[in-house]
Amino acid sequence: MEKKIERVELVVLNKLGVLGRVAGHIRHEGWNIKRLSVDENDGSQDESEAGTSSGTSLMEIDIEGTHTKLAQVMERILNLDCVKSIAMIQNGEKVVRQRPQQRIINPAPSEEILKAPAKKENTFRILAINPGSTSTKFGLYDDELCIFSKTIRHDASVLAGCGSILNQKGLRRDCIMKSLEECGAEIGSIDAIAGRGGLLKPLESGVYAINEKMLEDLHSATAAVHASALGAIIASEIAAALERRERPVKAYVVDPIVVDEMDRNAKLTGIPGIERSSVFHALNQKAIAKRLAARMDKPYENARFIVAHLGGGITVGAHRYGRVIDVNDALAGEGPFTPERTGAVPLVPVINMCFSGEYTREEMMEKVNKNGGMKAYLGTSEVIDALKMINDGDEFAALVLDSMAYQVSKEIGAMAAVLEGVIDAIILTGGLAYSNRFTGAIKQRVDKLAPVHVFPGEDEMLALASGVLRVLRGTENPAHYG
Repeated sequence: MEKKIERVELVVLNKLGVLGRVAGHIRHEGWNIKRLSVDENDGSQDESEAGTSSGTSLMEIDIEGTHTKLAQVMERILNLDCVKSIAMIQNGEKVVRQRPQQRIINPAPSEEILKAPAKKENTFRILAINPGSTSTKFGLYDDELCIFSKTIRHDASVLAGCGSILNQKGLRRDCIMKSLEECGAEIGSIDAIAGRGGLLKPLESGVYAINEKMLEDLHSATAAVHASALGAIIASEIAAALERRERPVKAYVVDPIVVDEMDRNAKLTGIPGIERSSVFHALNQKAIAKRLAARMDKPYENARFIVAHLGGGITVGAHRYGRVIDVNDALAGEGPFTPERTGAVPLVPVINMCFSGEYTREEMMEKVNKNGGMKAYLGTSEVIDALKMINDGDEFAALVLDSMAYQVSKEIGAMAAVLEGVIDAIILTGGLAYSNRFTGAIKQRVDKLAPVHVFPGEDEMLALASGVLRVLRGTENPAHYG
């Protein structure tokens, strides 16, 4: 069939990833893009879209392909939530199609504040704190029973106004203390505090008492790039405040993200002076692995597992006899692409981008760690949004999600080689594990290697509390940092 070049004009919202989504759809349908230009900020913006974009842009695309499919392709692209209108020539006339307006749904009313019960006798009360990039989770535990928990979601603009992650400390700490007061928790009843550990120096798995050396390292430029650094800092400050008001209270971290048990073979990269680092979801990976080992009536120290933590970052670890002997460092750009990170990419094009003069170092870091992966393709880092796109017939969104599952499967296969093919189980955990479509795509490729067990969500809060509880009960001695 004869091919010809057609011009299409699109008015699109200025959303992250819009260019990749539109171009990806066109290429996925078998059309070649001969020219693409974008006239940014044409100034128009509907009231219904206020607050969701910074205006619109006009995108002109010359595409080459078979004319019989063009109208169908444009119809599907018009279903994208980032496209407002499409104009094309049909029967010698310019035809403009508008995307139907969507009804705005009012937000749900705020939840009623729950009350924390009084502390029971002969129990230890532990406050666990787990900061995320835009949220702060905390929970009160009486022994291993969670009596109160809350996820505080912070406005991104407020956090940005703090200037740095370390400057968010006071805001997040005050939110925790206010929430504890509102739920009626007896502050003086807290026996210990557990905070998520950040980018410290490499260390063995265990429970570490927070000391001055740890706090000093968490305030360094390297550690301060990740919100997890605030866990130990806030825990230490609350413990110090309680000690002044009530009685001695100690603060700890449990299995920080820098737990390093990697084999020497896993360290070399091929560039002297650059070694692979062990930075992963150690807390959740080890907690879930121990839970499955207990179900199997097998000590974790005698098990061989592959654990894939599937969240905003994705890490896949080879657990051999109680030690994680190899794992990808998602913060450094290793492993599968994720909802917001690029994962491993060809180095030469990245080097060319770095020296093109078009990007600063900070912009490249954001492209790799914050605005890459699914977010770069689809304009969202939320899998629930991607699934909605797929349900609405978005074939490119399906390709992106399935490709991410494909790359996770490939990483699991690599860890199977690390374990020499002797694997007791494969574990899928983290927020993405709630998606049956996503885990099903992984299972289809790896379930011949070993039985696959799915543990949706994460157990980090309970793992924090359980680790500190072992110290309070005297069954484990706290390790010394530094």
